[in-house]
Parts: sequence; structure tokens; C-alpha cells
Amino acid sequence: MKSEQKIMIIEGFLEQAGPDAIENIATFLEDEDPHVMWVAIEALGTLPISEKIKNTLLPLIANPDEEIRFKTLEALWGYTGDAVLNAVVNRLKDDDELVRISAVEALGEMRDNGGKQHLIDALTDVEEIVRREAAEGLGKLGDASAVPVLEAFLQNETSNTAKVGFYVGLYLLGAEFRLISLLNLLKDPSYQVRCSVANCVLDLVDKENEKLIIKTLNAALIRETTIAARFTLQSALEELNSSNDLL
Repeated sequence: MKSEQKIMIIEGFLEQAGPDAIENIATFLEDEDPHVMWVAIEALGTLPISEKIKNTLLPLIANPDEEIRFKTLEALWGYTGDAVLNAVVNRLKDDDELVRISAVEALGEMRDNGGKQHLIDALTDVEEIVRREAAEGLGKLGDASAVPVLEAFLQNETSNTAKVGFYVGLYLLGAEFRLISLLNLLKDPSYQVRCSVANCVLDLVDKENEKLIIKTLNAALIRETTIAARFTLQSALEELNSSNDLL
């Protein structure tokens, strides 16, 4: 059977979402084509959280293929418990930076204080995006004791890509003045940093800061010259405006 046919079958099982969907999709997790495996993993990740899915996916976190490990970590977002926490933590030292990034993101999404020290340790990772996600993840945990830790690491941080996460994390932990620090990065020379800021502020908007954020994004859009950043800024503003329309 061709891979395209297998993928169509997986999508069919997912659409039906019947009582045997998990078992039927799981049969493709040992397929010889990695792409078929990826589709099966993603499909399981979109189904309602269940112990059966968790137990099916956990062994794949240690798969030799780094993309399988990456996809599995993403599919496990929303799952909690010691088994998941330990499996995710074990991937923080993965040789592949995308796997480490996914592991740090997963820790933040788990909102489990058991991951706090591991997120702090990840603030020293050689990859700036890992540090960014670790800092933001500490903010998501909501433990204000992480503020002095983030501030201390921020003093030595040289990457503006990473600083985006530090400012977001600190803002989430009550350091509201860091929103200005974050918005100032919309003037950063790197369009990737500017895109990152535009995406991040969407999760920080509230009634008190909304006008400031919209005004700053509009100003950034006026001076923006790159296609990628203009698209990101426009998308952020459209989302903010559509949210206002619903109110």
C-alpha cells in the first residue's frame, strides 16, 4: 500500500473518531515511512486526552528518529503526570535542538512545578530559542519566586531572540513594566525577533494594555519593510481587531 493511501486511511479514522480510532491509528506507528508515522502521531495528538493514547505515545519519545521524538512531544501537549514529566525532562538534553525546544515548550504547557528547576537549567542551553521558551515557560508556571532568577539570567543574556521569552515570562509573573521592554524589540534589526514579539503579545493582551499594544503594532507595521514581518504584524492586528468586534 502506498504511503498516500495509508495517510488517507489515518485521516479517515480520525474523522470518524470511533471507539477503535486509537487502535486503528496506532497500527501505523511502526510504518516504514516516517511521514506516515508523523501523521499517525499528529492524529493521536488531536484526539481527546486518554490514558491509552498517553501510553501509546510515551515510548516514541525515545525513538532514534529526531523528528519522531519532536512530533511525539508536541502530541503530548495537554498530558500531565509523573510519567509524562519524566519523559519530557529526559529530552531536555537531546542532541537535536528542535527536540529540546519542543521539550521545553511541553514543560511550560504542563504548568507543573515539578518542571521548574528543569526550566531554570534550560536557561543555560546553547540554543537561544530553547532559552527563550524556558524563560516563557517559567512565566506560565506562575511561581513568582522565579522572577529574581529570570532577572539574573537576563542580565547576562546577549540574544534578543531569547530576551523575548524573558520579557514575556517576567510579565506573566507580574513585572508589568517588561511589556515595554518586549514592545521595544519591535525595533530590533532582526525581522525574526520582530515576528516573535508580534506573535507573543497576542497572549498578553488585556483591557489595560490593549490600546498600547495595538498602537505599537500599528506603528511597527508602518515602518516594516519585510514581507514576513508585515504579514505577522497584520495577522496580529487582525486577530486583535476581530476579538474587539466580538465584544
